[in-house]
Amino acid sequence: MRNIAAAVVSLAMLMSPLAEQVRACTSFVMDTPEGPVFGTNLDLFIPGDGLVMVNRRGVEKQSYRTGTTGERLRWTSEYGSVTFNLAGREYAWGGMNEAGLVVSTMQLAAGEYPPPDERPSLFDGNWAQYVLDACGSVEDVLQTDALVTVRGQGYTSHYLIADANGRALIVEFLDGKSVFHTDAEMPVKAMANMRYDRSAWAYEHGGTRWWWSNPGQSAERVAACEARTASFDAARDTSAVDYAFGTLLYYVAAPHTRWNIVYDIAGRQIWYRTDQSPAYKHIALEAFDFSCEAPKLMMDVNTPHEGDVAERFTPYDPDVNLTAFRTFCDRYGIQVGEEDARALTGFFDGFECAR
Repeated sequence: MRNIAAAVVSLAMLMSPLAEQVRACTSFVMDTPEGPVFGTNLDLFIPGDGLVMVNRRGVEKQSYRTGTTGERLRWTSEYGSVTFNLAGREYAWGGMNEAGLVVSTMQLAAGEYPPPDERPSLFDGNWAQYVLDACGSVEDVLQTDALVTVRGQGYTSHYLIADANGRALIVEFLDGKSVFHTDAEMPVKAMANMRYDRSAWAYEHGGTRWWWSNPGQSAERVAACEARTASFDAARDTSAVDYAFGTLLYYVAAPHTRWNIVYDIAGRQIWYRTDQSPAYKHIALEAFDFSCEAPKLMMDVNTPHEGDVAERFTPYDPDVNLTAFRTFCDRYGIQVGEEDARALTGFFDGFECAR
């Protein structure tokens, strides 16, 4: 456990510079006659390298951090999922599971994670993966707050989540407390890099207060998403997926946008493109065997192929995953020793099928 503990310290150090590198991400949910469609942009000032992971159901997992009682969170993944990972396995930036639950992560510099308590804690990417493992609906996500919290260092994240029933949820951490917006408390199904209540207020009142933080014109991006969503006409705009891409590419993109991803929740399909590989790629969840006995699969997010890329996934390679983690660290100028990097990625590689 000594090596894992050292790796966790390294990870905490590694997360601090993200506020210097991540300035503008945008996510939104469109309600359509065929079901909800979820769009999201990843914006980074560094190259958008990463992996697309196929995560199986029936895997026993645990948190590597404990709460104040010393207990770890332990769970068995109930749902398979496909995720987009910047830092390797179990660090999901976003993704969709078999139940149609979608999670997307955005930076919130104004946030503050809860202080340590009896609940085990996860870093943000681990929390996103846990939600996709364990939750099939927005209501399920709300219930996890009693079990686990998110804790980081140097910056905070907030999340937009949607389920197959069309419910959406905002999860934030403000002044050391978990804050949720859904249903009547969520008039706008879009978010960027400012507090949700302020971005929704700005949309409804024509602009922000001058003293509010508005990184990368977050309020304007939220307003653009909401206006586009309200203007969607299924009879005229025949493809909701194409329409969502139009929003991501022409209304809220930045010069440093790296990934554009659209989730067709009802169809359990994912469409995406990257700045390094702009051809549109398609992933259908039905193409994968998510049972625990199936092979673990992965794919370079910047694969040069287009169209259906299900057959481009290859068996999981821990060395490739380690390289992705090390590249992530190097890009942020963080020195993480080889032993610590192997200990941390090896911790997640040790998860096995439930007996």
